[in-house]
Amino acid sequence: MSSSSPAIPATVAASGMSAAASEEFWSNSVDIVFNIQWAKDLQNKIHEFLKNNIEWLGIAHDGGSGPAASSGGEAGGKKMLDFACGNGFLTRVYHPFFIKCVGVDIASGMIKKYNEAAIELGLGPEKMYGVRGDIFAPTPTKAGDVVATAVVGTDLSREEFFNFDFVGIALALHHMEDPESTIVKLVERLKSGGTFLAIDRVEPEPGSESEGKEGCGFKGHHHQHHHYQHHHHQEDGPHKGCGHKHCAAAADHLSQAAHTISHKHNKFSRQQVKDMFGRAGLTDVDILVTDWTVELPNVPNGVNKLFFARGRKV
Repeated sequence: MSSSSPAIPATVAASGMSAAASEEFWSNSVDIVFNIQWAKDLQNKIHEFLKNNIEWLGIAHDGGSGPAASSGGEAGGKKMLDFACGNGFLTRVYHPFFIKCVGVDIASGMIKKYNEAAIELGLGPEKMYGVRGDIFAPTPTKAGDVVATAVVGTDLSREEFFNFDFVGIALALHHMEDPESTIVKLVERLKSGGTFLAIDRVEPEPGSESEGKEGCGFKGHHHQHHHYQHHHHQEDGPHKGCGHKHCAAAADHLSQAAHTISHKHNKFSRQQVKDMFGRAGLTDVDILVTDWTVELPNVPNGVNKLFFARGRKV
């Protein structure tokens, strides 16, 4: 994805890399980031957490075997938006509860992976599809207008990209220079009563066990299932089974990856999340924090817990 850096650099692109360069980097990195065992293990762990907390999210009664599946048409069904979708991280868990799943990412390579995931899941384009787009792009004023942004993509002002029952963003906010504006833009695409979910690294509470713990001192990882690392190759290390050539490729990408992370917002306190959700018009806000930690060895203070924050649009 790199949906973490949509086309307006001052808004969402991390310092040190233009949005276009970031998009190109992550598009070209898909064959690396999805094949590192450490990243796969992290994705599996988060998936398990999500599946164990579906009732908490509150979408289980509106999809799958319920009204969303049996309505026979979109008007009576439910649809979800997987923003900064990558290879369909959230969609893979939640697609049974919706009749339509839409992925949005600024990186064309990630959208290719998302649409490949639809085939893997046995879902046709009427059920699951991804588009390359930027939620901060100016809205065309008339038919034929060209949107002048650093990354050209789908016009997301169209009706099909609004009135979602569920919008989720997983481990991408820390790549945004203005995460609150991103949340506001995403909540605008929810229908009244819809559910919003954000997942990211939580700022340790003062005095907590994880406060002050350091990773290995390197910088550089990407959101969601795109987080990856480089160590000297070890048989049981994070690149186990990847082969020296693959690991060397990951190392070559590391210095560029560091530039896609926001210097201002690389993790979030519980209160900060509540405040951002409230200002975006969300109520019934609840935050779950994992009782397990995630170690990001290439990130300063890289031992972290994750937060899973839910809110509902008024």
